[in-house]
Amino acid sequence: MDKKTAAELIIQSIKNKKIKFQDLADATGSSLIFTIHALHGQATLDQKDAEKIGEILSLAPELVASLQEIPLRSALQAIPTDPTLYRLVEMMQNYGPDIKAAINELFGDGAMSGIDFKIDIEKVESPNGARVKLILDGKFLPFNKF
Repeated sequence: MDKKTAAELIIQSIKNKKIKFQDLADATGSSLIFTIHALHGQATLDQKDAEKIGEILSLAPELVASLQEIPLRSALQAIPTDPTLYRLVEMMQNYGPDIKAAINELFGDGAMSGIDFKIDIEKVESPNGARVKLILDGKFLPFNKF
C-alpha cells in the first residue's frame, strides 16, 4: 500500500474513533507535532511506537508497517523557465526519488544538507561534445524523533 493511501486510512481511523493526536503522542512518548507528522505519512515511527498506534487505532498490519516506512517528504513545485534551471529540475524530477532511495539505503532516514554543502562543476571533453560534471557534497542529516 502506498504511503499516501495508508496515511489517509490512518487519519480516517483517528476521526472514526474520535481519538486526539495528543493521546497518541502521549502513548508513544513523542511530541504532538512529530506524532501528527508521522501519522500524516511524513515521518518514520519505530516498530514499538507503530505497533502501539496500531493497537490503539485497531489498524491492519499493512497500516502499522506503513508507519515504519521512510516517506517521500516533499516534491518539487515551481518549474523555472530558464533552460539550465529547468534541466536541473528535470533531473531531480526524473532521478530525485532514486537518489533519495540510495541516500536512505546508505545512511538511513535523513537528507543531504543544502547548508553544510559544497558543489563543484567541471567541464569534461568528450568525442560527442563537452559534458557538464556536477559534484554535490552535502553533510548527511538524520531526521530526529522529537
